[in-house]
Amino acid sequence: MAAANMALAPSPTTPKFDEVLDLFYVVALVSLAMVAIFLLHILGPLRRWLSHGLLHHTVVGVYALSYPLVGYTIGRMQSSRLYVNDYTVWAVFLLLLLSSTDSLTVCRLSDIDSWRSIYVKQLFKGFLLVSILLQLAYDMKQQNVHAGYLWYPLVAILFVIGLKSYVMIASIRMVSNSYLGKNVKVIADYMHHIVDNNLVAFDPVTMEGSQVYCRWRETLRQPAWAHTMCEGNLLLGDRGKPLRDVCLSMALSKMLNRRFAGFKISAAELEKTKDFVFKGLLSGDKQPHLRAFRIIEEELVFVHDMYYTRYSYLYRKGRYLALCLPVIMIALCSWLTVACLLVKGKHKHYVKGTNPELMFPTIIITVVLAFLEAYQVYLYMASGWFKVALIRSYVTAPLLQKCCCSEMIIRLLLMLKAFRPWQGKLGQYCFLENLGRKSKVMNCLHYATLRLVDKAMKGRNKNSVELSVDVKRAIVDSLLGSNGRLTNGLTSLQRSGIHADLSWACNATATDGTVTRTILVWHIATTLCEHQLDKEAKEEDAVKIASTLSKYCMHLLAFVPNLLPDHSSISESILDQSIEEAGELLKGTKDLESRCEKLMKIRTHNGGSGETPLVAQGAQLAMHLIEGIQEHALRWKVLSDFWAEMMLYVSPSDDARVHLELLAKGGEFITHLWALLTHAGVLKRDPTGPDNAV
Repeated sequence: MAAANMALAPSPTTPKFDEVLDLFYVVALVSLAMVAIFLLHILGPLRRWLSHGLLHHTVVGVYALSYPLVGYTIGRMQSSRLYVNDYTVWAVFLLLLLSSTDSLTVCRLSDIDSWRSIYVKQLFKGFLLVSILLQLAYDMKQQNVHAGYLWYPLVAILFVIGLKSYVMIASIRMVSNSYLGKNVKVIADYMHHIVDNNLVAFDPVTMEGSQVYCRWRETLRQPAWAHTMCEGNLLLGDRGKPLRDVCLSMALSKMLNRRFAGFKISAAELEKTKDFVFKGLLSGDKQPHLRAFRIIEEELVFVHDMYYTRYSYLYRKGRYLALCLPVIMIALCSWLTVACLLVKGKHKHYVKGTNPELMFPTIIITVVLAFLEAYQVYLYMASGWFKVALIRSYVTAPLLQKCCCSEMIIRLLLMLKAFRPWQGKLGQYCFLENLGRKSKVMNCLHYATLRLVDKAMKGRNKNSVELSVDVKRAIVDSLLGSNGRLTNGLTSLQRSGIHADLSWACNATATDGTVTRTILVWHIATTLCEHQLDKEAKEEDAVKIASTLSKYCMHLLAFVPNLLPDHSSISESILDQSIEEAGELLKGTKDLESRCEKLMKIRTHNGGSGETPLVAQGAQLAMHLIEGIQEHALRWKVLSDFWAEMMLYVSPSDDARVHLELLAKGGEFITHLWALLTHAGVLKRDPTGPDNAV
């Protein structure tokens, strides 16, 4: 970044042509920087809602290039031969826009542990700002430059920038490994203590006594249960239930934080832990699956905000500081805008250091800044952190509980809605449909960006569908039926009475990649069975559940294999090999229909190694399902139950950081299941095989 010295020789009364040309170039650079940073501030909060790769590449790209672009722009201002006071305003606001108005602290999880380098950047930014303002004061005194209207608002803005930068660095440091471990250890030690001393005692349905389960160092009484001691009406009845659930989500996010910090879940083996989910979250409601996933969804929003935004720090250290600073900044921007307008009206002709024609872009910048500040205020007020802060203030302040007007205002504020925290979609990947496809656009971008964008993988195209209520219900029913014992489909096959005939498709003989092989075989079989149906039958609930979960498991296998139990390298190798084998088996076929018809004619096929390809095994399984289960409804009941069970089976994972990284990229449904199983104490899957069948 260029040096901060903004000393420029004052120009003659009338600017020369080359000076004007230089001025236009600076204005163009400032406009480009403004657009880039504006996109960063607008798109940043959308990352949790949209999982499109282009959005995330844009955010990361702008985040990485913003400092060099702003630094170069300030350097051009320094070297300009035309002195303009507006340069000072532009430089200050560009440095402010770099980080101060955006709630986004880091783009990637790996940036958190580099918080010291970000701290150095903020210090350097502060040095630049102070240097620019000191130079402005020097010019005002030595060169008789007309800039008094800028001095006081810019100094006040500098003070607010310092506070915002401090909040940003403190937010990042709070979730760094060194600091987080010490903080979460308090919870881990406390939970270990109550488990060892058998102090866990709470009603999983009413949540009374759950302060023992969810106790947090900073608040001994979380609002999730504090409604029982509250005299007001805000948290009572059905209207108060969503508010209590938001508070419960925050409490659960703090408990889930132990997994991200690498601590052991001491209460995982307790029956009360399982009861919390099985007899609490998943019962006592007309549609428990909807409530449970809504609580988990909000919980993961709290987790995301804790690591990637400054909301968590603001809640803990100054619950309403996030509202005060932007309001002050908006007021200062208004002050500066009015001052600029007054100067423009007073000096209609060019005066040393003052060009009325440049007041318009200066005012535009201040308006954009004020808009972004207001935008961030709204996002914070619509966030769960602000809602919990309001509820906590209401619960702990008897005066608010007795005032009807305050309760009405709080209710109105709690109705504010931000962007949907998660897009609520399941990625879909059909092996046979995408066979042989390549994305030429992604490959071109791969080489055009010098391999910055990943190259498209052969036979892998992304698609997605809405996560349906039926899918949620099927998974919850499977979880309740399993009672926490997760198997790879064997339980559902035994309940259907076909375990002896089809268990071979779940018990792979390979020493590695067992889950990958099982998913591939059953996915091929599900696709072939679906191909045999007419259009009306494909709309049945069981068919849609089985097809959706089958393609979602394949989506995980193709695009995020590190979320599955097998090693990602093994999964990728097996999938690539299967794509090659399928290409040989289905040579000459161009579409899904012709591939399904050809595969249905394959009974057995041995490759050169003597092992039947997984694609052929899938075809054999499809024939067993079609010929062995004549009743159409029963066949799809078997498939839907299998995939619901398989979805739960692949969800437990010890690599919590992978889930945390994906939260900033739109998230995955499997992360919701992983969190739900964690709270139920289900951290591992049962061993599978012929000797372990249920």
